[in-house]
Amino acid sequence: MTTTFPAPDPATRADGRRRRTLTPLRVVMSAAVVLLAAGALTITSLALFTDTATVTNNTFTTGTVDINATPATAVVSAAAMVPGDQDTAPLTVSNDGTIDLRYAVESTTTEDVLAAELVLTIKSGVTSCTDANWTATGTTLYSGQLGSTSTDAIIGSAATGADAGDRTLTAGTSEVLCINVTLPISATVGQGVTTTATLEFLAEQTANNP
Repeated sequence: MTTTFPAPDPATRADGRRRRTLTPLRVVMSAAVVLLAAGALTITSLALFTDTATVTNNTFTTGTVDINATPATAVVSAAAMVPGDQDTAPLTVSNDGTIDLRYAVESTTTEDVLAAELVLTIKSGVTSCTDANWTATGTTLYSGQLGSTSTDAIIGSAATGADAGDRTLTAGTSEVLCINVTLPISATVGQGVTTTATLEFLAEQTANNP
């Protein structure tokens, strides 16, 4: 038995050749499109313009609180005192810092008996700070016992912030206080007693510290 196959259609053979021929062409064209898209992206990023501005020397320095008292030792002293004696001398308080300050003063003594009998007076604005003339002018800031071993507040308060009696000094300024210590004629303290007082000036900033 003989089997006969139909002859291939010439049109079909031609269409197959076209498909075989066109398929690689499509791949090449797709690759070209991808490359063109990548090239477009590269060109776009290269087209961005940029610039930079620099601001330098932004410098900050903290201020300083610096209080000084002159003389720093033995502003008033007396030996062999008897009731009725006194000693008077000026004391300069200065703000050597860069910011405004307020200050208070405390007094601490080495014993309490004679310290309670001695009267400490501090005045501002005294024209002549001497034994003979200190009472004639100025404003009294404190008058009371010399101090105590437990420390007495003499001017203002060491508490933070503005308190009654606190003194203020702007940066670079100073003031003169007149210091007088008297043993009243009515004193009852015994003979040969010695006390030593230390005056402490406590300063703090005034800015942002109401």
